[in-house]
Amino acid sequence: MSPDAEFTDGDPSTDTTSPTDFVAPDPKGSVRSAPVNYNRSASFSPLRSDPPPSLISTWWLRTAILIMMLGALALTMWAEYTGEKGDIGSHRAVIGLHIVIAGSLMLWSFAAMYNANKLVPPSLYQRQSNPLLAVVLWLGAFAAPFAAGKAFALFDEPSPGPAGEPSSEAVNFFALATVVLVSFVVVWLPFRYHARQASRVGAPHRVMLGWFFAPLLALIGGFAILFLGLQNQLAVDGLTVTERTVQVGVVYGLPMLMFAMATWRAITVFDEVIDLRWRRWKIEWENTLEDFVRQPAPGPEGSPDTRLLGN
Repeated sequence: MSPDAEFTDGDPSTDTTSPTDFVAPDPKGSVRSAPVNYNRSASFSPLRSDPPPSLISTWWLRTAILIMMLGALALTMWAEYTGEKGDIGSHRAVIGLHIVIAGSLMLWSFAAMYNANKLVPPSLYQRQSNPLLAVVLWLGAFAAPFAAGKAFALFDEPSPGPAGEPSSEAVNFFALATVVLVSFVVVWLPFRYHARQASRVGAPHRVMLGWFFAPLLALIGGFAILFLGLQNQLAVDGLTVTERTVQVGVVYGLPMLMFAMATWRAITVFDEVIDLRWRRWKIEWENTLEDFVRQPAPGPEGSPDTRLLGN
């Protein structure tokens, strides 16, 4: 017999062996009535049936990512100002710091997708978050620009084609256009994945989309400023150290600054939504425990010792 069931006075039931369910004859010949069983409330319904899960802490990671991005921006500009032209491409500290930033972003993505899986179950139209898939997408996004640069170096010098065949210049143009398109899609994939997962957990997906488009627009604007007049003005008497630093700041510094700000905003919003969901789960679990404690104790028919004596 379930302890949540409601018991009332009545005829004894024969489907139990509890001695309290049977009547005993009175010595004077009268029949003693059955004891009044305890009426337990059956209206208790728990808000949560299990405690909140353990999550991976990411607040320190997003702070470290922002500091490292701003540090990489300052270090790159300083290396360009104090070094020779093209030194930043082989500067070990600059390369190492950017690799650490890429690894930190992959680590955050892994932890964020893991936490999303713990808090939000998959549905029919929203698949479960995959931490390993997020890491693989980031690896592809980081490798795509280098692959595009190698392709540009390979197809940069066209040569005339044989008679009756398209010129090498046209072939190189279509090859470079294909490389740019594929690289753009590969870089876009991790941001799209995070936007879909943000929508699944309840975070605004537009913030995740801005994580990609804000640096992209800054990069396009930097190249537009450079090629529409700034480069000609800087190269009138040759590039000085200051002018070369300004050029790097326009092409690299502005997009990097926008990427740092967009990254900070996107991962902060995602982490805050995860934290709010966890706190709500914790409050509901604590309320469940308090409601369970306030429930009245079960009657003697629910006692295992009484049932044992009845057998």
